[in-house]
Amino acid sequence: MTGVNAAKSACGNGSALHNEVLDWITREVHLLDSGLLDDWYATLHPEISYMMPVRLSLMPKDGAGFRDDMDYYMDDHASIRMRINRLATNMAWAEQPGSRTRHLVTNTTVAHAGDDYAVTSQFFVTRARSDQTPDLFPGRRDDVLTRAPNGELLLRNRRILLDQTVLKSFNLSFFI
Repeated sequence: MTGVNAAKSACGNGSALHNEVLDWITREVHLLDSGLLDDWYATLHPEISYMMPVRLSLMPKDGAGFRDDMDYYMDDHASIRMRINRLATNMAWAEQPGSRTRHLVTNTTVAHAGDDYAVTSQFFVTRARSDQTPDLFPGRRDDVLTRAPNGELLLRNRRILLDQTVLKSFNLSFFI
């Protein structure tokens, strides 16, 4: 999140920018939940960093417990494209039958930092597959959105911070 922590100015609820970001998030989760991954990919900045660090159970004095050296996801533009291409084939056994996801995103804050927007939100993602018990993923997303030359918002950085330390899901073949 280079440059985002410097000179932040909050954009309050109801502001034009806050509403624009909420609209962007609403569209994003619709694309993900509808399986429109190529359209979702178009909302990503070419220099995207998409990561979900592993969380450990630590005492409060030892920090939040997120590992900087170990991730469930550590994707860039090319690896996200590769994942999407694989999901479009019959070779993605982890998605046979396909996942049914529901992304609920709330408590969104937006701060303007230079040319970027720091967006923090809380999420709850459910994932149902076959007749198995649904997987539940609560947590926080720290995003950086930036403007494309055409004025559209693009996701430049996403850091997904899960609440749980043990994932009971069989795989992470979907996007949070």
